[in-house]
Amino acid sequence: MSNQDQFSSNSESLLIENSPQEKEKIETECEDIYRISQLPDALIVQILSRLSITYEFRTTILSKHWQYFWTCVDNIIYEEEYGRSDNLIVHKIISLTDNVLPLLSCSSIKKLNLNFVFIYDDGLSYFPKIDKWLEFAMKKKVEDLRMNIRYTVDPTEHDQPYSLPEVLCSSSSILKLNCEKCRILEDCILNWTSMKSLTLEDLFLLDEHIKKIMLNCPQLESLKLHDILWF
Repeated sequence: MSNQDQFSSNSESLLIENSPQEKEKIETECEDIYRISQLPDALIVQILSRLSITYEFRTTILSKHWQYFWTCVDNIIYEEEYGRSDNLIVHKIISLTDNVLPLLSCSSIKKLNLNFVFIYDDGLSYFPKIDKWLEFAMKKKVEDLRMNIRYTVDPTEHDQPYSLPEVLCSSSSILKLNCEKCRILEDCILNWTSMKSLTLEDLFLLDEHIKKIMLNCPQLESLKLHDILWF
């Protein structure tokens, strides 16, 4: 059994299970699914690339024909803000992503959108997981990266921001970066040689960081700063 087959067979433990109502709805739409299945494979992959990764993977249950389309997508999108409501959902999403990323067959990633607000209530930090995902994305030469990642330590305290890893801060592939609620470490070397658009919002930043950006981003066309937290 291949890694993909083994992963697909164990997928129910990693995904948010479809409710009976959702399963019934899927079954009643078989005719529409059949029509979509007649589209060229490349077009199906383009359609899937516009969905959140959790919905991309759920298409594997439609038929054998759909089983591996999700491995070809070059957009990894989390449109929802995960973390505030249900820690069980967060655990499943983290496990899903850990298993999905190594199976992607695309040569490069066009867009990666991470939107997580974790609740720090059990001493478990997901930041190392995010580091690993970003390292994978850099190897896949991601072009468009959007990040909003932090921990809510206590309702009466400030959120604990995610610090951008070095592998991200020296990427030569990123063309567009939109980063919210994160932190750039003081000694971080910012060297985005291909960056054309940079948006930083509600971010911990130093004057020195701005100097590095202006010096080391020769292709930069747009720089937007919103609600910067200077330190």
